[in-house]
Amino acid sequence: MKKFILLVMAAAIGYAAYTNPAFIDHQDAISSQLPGQQYYTEEQNAERFGDLDYSNFLIASATKDTINMTMVSYGFLGRVTVVDEDWRPQPARY
Repeated sequence: MKKFILLVMAAAIGYAAYTNPAFIDHQDAISSQLPGQQYYTEEQNAERFGDLDYSNFLIASATKDTINMTMVSYGFLGRVTVVDEDWRPQPARY
């Protein structure tokens, strides 16, 4: 019975690690909260989200603003939740 419980726990941790959202998922969730949906190139997105720090905790992930030191979003099991809805990325240059 102990082995079965350990196997189930290992499978749960493995599934959580497999579905951990990537940084681009956080960027998409934050961008969807912003008014004016526009298309930005990869370089413009790198500039817009340059002051975000991505942290990966194996089964969860988070982004924080490096200037204000506030959490912007967190993700777990493939879902990303934007915590700081007032955070705005730097304007992209065209």
